[in-house]
Amino acid sequence: MASIQKRQKANGEYSYRVRIRVEGAPLVTETYPTRKEALAFARRMEAEIRAGRYFGREEDREKTFAEFIDCYIEKELPKNPKGYAKQKALLTWWKSKLGCYFLCYITPSMIAELRDKLMSETTYRKKLRISSTTNRYLASLSRAFNICQKEMHWIKENPVLKISRPKENSPRERYLDKEEIALLLESCHKSKSPHLYSVVLFAIGTGARRGEILNLKTEDVNFFRATATFRSTKNGTNRTVHLSPVIMNCLKEESSKRVVLSKYLFPSIDGKRPADIRSAWDKVIKELGFKNVCFHTLRHTTASHLGQSGYSSLEIAQILGHKTLMMVKRYSHLSTASTVPILDKINDELLGKVVNE
Repeated sequence: MASIQKRQKANGEYSYRVRIRVEGAPLVTETYPTRKEALAFARRMEAEIRAGRYFGREEDREKTFAEFIDCYIEKELPKNPKGYAKQKALLTWWKSKLGCYFLCYITPSMIAELRDKLMSETTYRKKLRISSTTNRYLASLSRAFNICQKEMHWIKENPVLKISRPKENSPRERYLDKEEIALLLESCHKSKSPHLYSVVLFAIGTGARRGEILNLKTEDVNFFRATATFRSTKNGTNRTVHLSPVIMNCLKEESSKRVVLSKYLFPSIDGKRPADIRSAWDKVIKELGFKNVCFHTLRHTTASHLGQSGYSSLEIAQILGHKTLMMVKRYSHLSTASTVPILDKINDELLGKVVNE
């Protein structure tokens, strides 16, 4: 189980390296200046392994990480169909790195080492992976380990909880002003994409997410009441929003031009799936020279202009579909106008008479 290698340093001195290899477990190594110390460490470590204090009891060494992930994907992920594909991709990455190890051998230090590897990798866009994305990988793994511990009883603790997570950058505050909105809509109208203009107009007018808009079906839009209902949103609930006359007129024009039967409001060419506007969007943003602008910026744009118009955080949260006011806290500095009449009234009632007297 253990081996000791005698090694000579550059200065002529010798050191003794202990290597302990257990099937399905990470290699344990330690270096000592004398063979006596190396032997003592090897014997002590072997005794702990046999007693089950280092790598766990024999009965714990039954399930590999790969077996666990396969079981989790099969039984747990289908409970969240909306996030199934994304979560499966994240967990598959972890499986590729840890799949051969027994669960009881996976330590926090191994997770931390892979966390750093995530941060040093480049994505398909040739950019380093950002901290928020790395945290999504860790969150996915942590959720899986929680099920493994509390429901499957295959491990005694969640190793992800013992490591720190990268600090995330502040949320993007970028939003488009009125002039930028006009330029964007003009360019989208000229785009060869048949749905880009309508989708962007819809996004600015409602604050909806791209996925919510593109997955809308014709039955989700009530042309009589001028409403659209988003099904199974990011928060797991349905949300209905009002559609302004500008958007309604655009949708009616969109409907009159339709040449393919489809259940989607904005269909692909064959009508079998939602339209793909990514490349057309990227081209427009590049031509306009807008910096730090992604499609989600349109959602920030809607919220920011609502805040500037004096609407409260509660009203903004209701429109955007946020469950907590914490999500719209970033716009609170824009909505102070809405508190003016409230504070004027309460100050007049509480202080006005006293001060005047």
